[in-house]
Amino acid sequence: MKRIIYIIYLVNFIWGIGLDALIIPQKANVIAMSGAGIASDLDIAINPSSKVRPYLGFSNNNWLAGVSGQKSTWIFTGDTNYFLSFESLGVSDIEYHSDNDPNPEGYVSANWYAVDFGSSFNIDKYLDNINMQLGYNFKLNYSKLYVENSWGYTLDLGLNKEIGNNLNLGFIIKNLGKQYYNSQENISINHYVGMGISHDLNIIKSDKFYFDLVYNIDIVNHGDNNILKLGLMTKFPYLNLMFGTSQSEDYNDFSYGLSFEVESWMLIFGTLNHDNSALGTPRCIELRKYFN
Repeated sequence: MKRIIYIIYLVNFIWGIGLDALIIPQKANVIAMSGAGIASDLDIAINPSSKVRPYLGFSNNNWLAGVSGQKSTWIFTGDTNYFLSFESLGVSDIEYHSDNDPNPEGYVSANWYAVDFGSSFNIDKYLDNINMQLGYNFKLNYSKLYVENSWGYTLDLGLNKEIGNNLNLGFIIKNLGKQYYNSQENISINHYVGMGISHDLNIIKSDKFYFDLVYNIDIVNHGDNNILKLGLMTKFPYLNLMFGTSQSEDYNDFSYGLSFEVESWMLIFGTLNHDNSALGTPRCIELRKYFN
């Protein structure tokens, strides 16, 4: 019977290009923080309730095992944050075999596409002095691996509340949805649930210079895994640094990155190091144009 022989680290890629692709970060600052920052207003990809300046951005991504892709994001101007994004991931050199001959007969590709849209808004419009943001993100996806096709939908929900002086509390629940395959019944997706705190330390404040240090502590559950995420980022004029780590029983990583902003333009770079260097090092570069 014909079969596809994967590179050993792509054994799970049939799910990675489908289900797990839902949690592959495709933003440079998200990679640089290892996904930490549920309460920090860092990025709508981490928490859809994040208050983010309107911008148009494009990223180029290299993920594990030669998987690469792009993501474009548009956050619209206005009192309410509306956002729209499109992303793709793929790999084109998976070996195809019809027998035990070690030489492949050819190569097949795996591809993933998704579009998402959502918004965040301040509850103070309806309840005075509650200092709370709510947000949602709805995503549609399609993937193809050889003769296997799938599509699905997910809904992410987020909350961010100010609970003290420069201290925020955040909650998320992601991947509420289904995935459908042409060769089997629909599959429920593991939910991604987390909460975190973020504290902004105003170290230097002056008319000509400022320096803040923001630290983030998150606890996330995904499937059977409980993950501790820590993130640290600076706030200087022009140039800023980011560091992050994810720790669980059978996985840990360390990430870092930087951003450079001049006038209304920002360039961001992020990279992530993990337990198995043979899989490659995820990295991302992103360019943004801010509107205010």
